[in-house]
Amino acid sequence: MKKMIFLFLAIGLSLILLAETPILNEPIKEKLQEQNRYSGSALASIDDRVKYGSPLEAKIMVEEGIERMKEVDIKEAFLDFRNKGGKFQNKDLYLFVFDMDGNVLSHGAEKELIGKNLIDLKDSAGKYFVKDFLKLMRNSENGWVEYYWRNYENQKVEMKLTYLKKFNENIFIGCGAYQPRY
Repeated sequence: MKKMIFLFLAIGLSLILLAETPILNEPIKEKLQEQNRYSGSALASIDDRVKYGSPLEAKIMVEEGIERMKEVDIKEAFLDFRNKGGKFQNKDLYLFVFDMDGNVLSHGAEKELIGKNLIDLKDSAGKYFVKDFLKLMRNSENGWVEYYWRNYENQKVEMKLTYLKKFNENIFIGCGAYQPRY
């Protein structure tokens, strides 16, 4: 009975958070709702639930990252974001920060990307996903973008659903969750 109550509370919280977030398109919204519906269910293995982050956890990490950037000097927050084993790297989730020109200001998984302009970066399907990030951030305060990216945990290219939120007019922060493993 306790498991059912917890599951209903988790689904309810997920739907509330979804209602507040602008979504790029309906297919992304449907996938996110499906992931939240099944997270913690018997359809996902216990290993996957422990090892991999969910879109809801990615969104929460972005919100916590924004708060950290408000609390301390931004450069100190960036160091926190890159701290392996720290609060801002959990399971396969990590934060990244871009400016509105496509420059990487911080990256929790790949230090080598910091300082690089990735505006012309394409995923394995040929999608200019950084341009999609910038378009979304020019038109909205937050939202979701879907693309393919290398999972640093298993080195495979997988579909990723990433939540983005503006910190200010020049900087935005993101965190993505790989598609569910049922």
